Amino acid sequence: MKIFKKGTDLYLIGLDQNITGFTDFIGSWLYNGEKTFLVDVGPSATIPYLIEALKTLGINHLDYILLTHIHLDHAGGIGHLAPFFPETPIVVHKKGIPHLIDPATLWEGTIKVVGDMARAYGPIKAVRPQSILDASQLASPYITPVMTPGHAVHHVSYICGPYLFAGETSGVYQSFPNSIYLRPATPPKFMLEVSIKSIDELLSYNPEIICFGHFGNHSDPRRILEYHRDQLLRWEEIIKRVTENYSGEDIEESCFKKLLNDDPLLSPFEKMQETVKTREHFFLKNSIKGFLDYISRK
Repeated sequence: MKIFKKGTDLYLIGLDQNITGFTDFIGSWLYNGEKTFLVDVGPSATIPYLIEALKTLGINHLDYILLTHIHLDHAGGIGHLAPFFPETPIVVHKKGIPHLIDPATLWEGTIKVVGDMARAYGPIKAVRPQSILDASQLASPYITPVMTPGHAVHHVSYICGPYLFAGETSGVYQSFPNSIYLRPATPPKFMLEVSIKSIDELLSYNPEIICFGHFGNHSDPRRILEYHRDQLLRWEEIIKRVTENYSGEDIEESCFKKLLNDDPLLSPFEKMQETVKTREHFFLKNSIKGFLDYISRK
């Protein structure tokens, strides 16, 4: 169990998985201010650690559980956590609601895409329909849900005071001395224009602190969001060039090598531990697949 105090009213609960390289990668945000809420809960495999952390912090009531999207690394454990907070509304995009009520299709699809990784995350349990609230219907003076499709069509970001809980709208982040690592999270079926629009929407709120789904926070959200918007456009250009000169080798690996060389936001990749490199190589290639699919549909 890891608890990182990020402000007087904000904690990041680290949910390290029993998967090589998945340290300081998945987490749950706890806000304990005017209202008390979680943003994302992680996979079912680490719900016991999340519950232990909440007990350690003296949390026995949650006003809301906010889900940015229903992918297993963000919401796979919601059916296991919900019985501990039976009166707490679970807020999610309306397109995610059927999958929380009956997660069979979500589970089967995740197994198909990531295989053993999904099994390590743990199974999904159904959530009672009466516990679920459509994010667009959330009426709170403290929390503003912002529909941010891109990483997923059902993606929602949340703004509370100075904080922007961005999920994966702003990519995947890791801090390094004197530099940052930032990569797109653009699995198929990716829509570049939709993602750019979501980033611009978040910029219009002028948040003061951005809280990432993966992993940590940054005190200059505008810079991060603008970096990421430019990065998405740069990836489109680089991957287009690679496909135009495709010579028959592994197209995804060719794009990967070219992006490592040409995208400065990926430069800390070489500083990572080998196990983290392996993780990032997998997810980078999945994001490249999203771009290749997008370009093929244009």
